[in-house]
Amino acid sequence: MKHVGIVIRSLKPGGAEKQSALLANVLCSDYRVYVFYQYDDFSPFNEALLLHKNIIKVHLTGSWPRKILKLRKLIVQQRIQCLFSYLSSDNLIASIASIGINRCQNYGGIRSSLLPKHKFIILKLLHKYLQKASIFNNYSGQKLFIQQGFVESKSIVIHNAIDINNTKQSNNNKEVINILSVGRFVKAKDYQTALLAIKTLKTISHKPLRYFIIGYGSEEENIRRIVTQEKLTESVEIVINPSNTEDYYKKAHIYLCTSIFEGLSNSIMEALNNKLPVVATNVGDNNQLVIHERSGFLTPIKNYQTIADHLIQLINAPALMLSMGKNGYTHLKENYSVHKFKERYIQLIENQIDN
Repeated sequence: MKHVGIVIRSLKPGGAEKQSALLANVLCSDYRVYVFYQYDDFSPFNEALLLHKNIIKVHLTGSWPRKILKLRKLIVQQRIQCLFSYLSSDNLIASIASIGINRCQNYGGIRSSLLPKHKFIILKLLHKYLQKASIFNNYSGQKLFIQQGFVESKSIVIHNAIDINNTKQSNNNKEVINILSVGRFVKAKDYQTALLAIKTLKTISHKPLRYFIIGYGSEEENIRRIVTQEKLTESVEIVINPSNTEDYYKKAHIYLCTSIFEGLSNSIMEALNNKLPVVATNVGDNNQLVIHERSGFLTPIKNYQTIADHLIQLINAPALMLSMGKNGYTHLKENYSVHKFKERYIQLIENQIDN
């Protein structure tokens, strides 16, 4: 059996962590898969994906040199032929650990269309000199990075995937309109704009509203401050890292994304999987997921008035809300299934091993 490795910072809740666990799960029927993780924290969802007998979890402990030496030793001992990494520090560890091991091809991962300058410089050097190729999960990032010096022939796009949900029923209770956002509490998600849109929406909507913000992160205190400052405490509920996030998708009517940059949004994919219309900023590959005026609406960043206008358009037209949700689900099913995700990675691995 051929051996494949995946390097990820941890297996806690998060887009990259979820996709790395999914990749291990879809490949384990064809390969022996080693998941190398740096930090010992997990989510129940990711743990459930990593229970197959062909998946071996390895904790890389200690300092960076110790992690690199341990990974290098295992690459050689276990005869790993393809090594995938997901985040910036993973790329660095995997690239250094695999130097000079010709039988192991190292593929870096880039999950966003915008990175801090120091991370971009490091990833560019790794891409050019130490990696077989870089795998982007979004076309906007691939295009931007090629313009800034990445090698086009070494820049591959494989979109994130989601296990298609065939059972979700739309929330038919329209007495209170539930609007949902899910994501880390970081500045890039721009929850201030989302909250200003909700404040504006309350002045023009005749229906009661409830806005749920699900996640965790460094901006939590700032988000709570804005909620209080804008007098939204009765309309906004902040939920920290719940174990039942899926339940919030099921009771939602509309999904809202106000990010100022994105790669390919896992949370928007989950919203589409639950047949929700989406109002999202036109960043990253959001325009690949959301078809404007067919499965939702795309808006400029920080434009809370336009966001509020699109939200009220959906609230005042339940039939439009329902049809957009169905259109988004169909688009997701046709383009972002786990089957297509697995097919792309197996093709990449087999072509590499054959060569």
